[in-house]
Amino acid sequence: MRARELKITETELGGALVIEPRLYEDSRGWFSETYSKPAWEAAGLFFDFLQDNHSFSAQKGTLRGLHFQKEPKAQTKLVRCLRGKIFNVIVDLRKGSPTYKKWTGMELSAQNKRQLLVPKGFANGFVTLEDDTEVQYKVDEPYSPQEEGRIRYDDPEIGIDWGFSHPFLSDKDRKAPFLRESGAQFSLRVLVTGARGQLGSAVASLFRSEGLHVTGIDKEDGDIRDQAPIYDIIRKESPHLIVHCAAFTDVDLAEEQQSRCYDINVRGTEHLVMAAEKFRLPLVYISTDYVFNGEGETPWKEDDSPDPVNFYGMTKARGEEIVRGLEKHFIVRTSWLYGKGERNFVKAMLGLGETKKEVAVVRDQIGAPTYTLDLARLIYALIGTTDYGTYHGVSGGFCSRCEFARAIFQRAGLDVTVTPVLTSEIPALAQRPLNSRLSQKRIEEKGLLPLPHWKDALERFFADFI
Repeated sequence: MRARELKITETELGGALVIEPRLYEDSRGWFSETYSKPAWEAAGLFFDFLQDNHSFSAQKGTLRGLHFQKEPKAQTKLVRCLRGKIFNVIVDLRKGSPTYKKWTGMELSAQNKRQLLVPKGFANGFVTLEDDTEVQYKVDEPYSPQEEGRIRYDDPEIGIDWGFSHPFLSDKDRKAPFLRESGAQFSLRVLVTGARGQLGSAVASLFRSEGLHVTGIDKEDGDIRDQAPIYDIIRKESPHLIVHCAAFTDVDLAEEQQSRCYDINVRGTEHLVMAAEKFRLPLVYISTDYVFNGEGETPWKEDDSPDPVNFYGMTKARGEEIVRGLEKHFIVRTSWLYGKGERNFVKAMLGLGETKKEVAVVRDQIGAPTYTLDLARLIYALIGTTDYGTYHGVSGGFCSRCEFARAIFQRAGLDVTVTPVLTSEIPALAQRPLNSRLSQKRIEEKGLLPLPHWKDALERFFADFI
């Protein structure tokens, strides 16, 4: 069976899929390869099923569920109806998922021959719609009594409409706990690239504090310029989402090392997008104000056309183009980013302030200094939605680099004179955009909390790390 002979339809709950193998019919009847591991893997479905289970229900209205197994024995299930008809229900139990606690249901029957892939992190159940119904399902973990989990079929927090007011239930299912008492502790599994960088480390730390399962990778774990390690990591870790923070960000060095910058920012992004497409994963791409030319004084809107003035900006703009080819994506542009780490404007000013009494800083570059932890919180809010698209994630308010430097020295208690100069007076390999103001219109439209003012962010950064 080739991958193209599988019809795969995504459900409204991310990761759960309807699988329809091809049917070969003739005058005798029909034939179908109901499961083929090579075909599944060619379609990006990597599961090691090791057991088949088979149930028979004599009466219409027999309800089995809601069932799941807790970690570390959680199960992926492939459910199909061999005889009769069922209404199969799944519930997303993954904390952090945009569909957390939501349910969906569908008919599986001997006639429609559909199969439902129920990933780990979901509860599953069904009610029979005909007498004498048989159901078979594959699992990738055997039954474990110690990790058995159940949820009441009529839990009002979930609110499933089964179509039966008085179904036939086992004693165990009748006495099952509500979700809040069930011990279900699943969460989104997130792959973060550039996890040792200042933004990647902030994202990984915040996500873990929110109870998500994070796999952080950096160049030491698998270079994104090579496609094979990315695929290997995704197969092993089975993430539900990719947050792509890795990038070549040295703006001047990018002019000298264009090939390396392009390989990381463009080819690396292309590899991740290809992986996200193959494995059906949403992707968050971190971009920059440097995709714009910096002209004028009006804040750049999310739908303004990129027009970069340096090579780094060109590679990030090209990365955006590639990511837009992915159906489920977030592009998050930011500016003047700083956080825990040595390579940022705040740390550079503090270093100069330790040895100099006067520093020259440009006054004609205007933007919004943005704290990594604030941006990480926005990214966390975004992944809890399906409002895909482009967003600007920057601190509130705008200032010049010169004004920002003065605020840094004042907060640090350093007596340093900041001399304002023009960008044209500072020799640099790469041209800088002067207007780095970014509008946060789309954040406001979606009802998300805007990032705090840059002065508030700077105060918290000093309290956290200095």
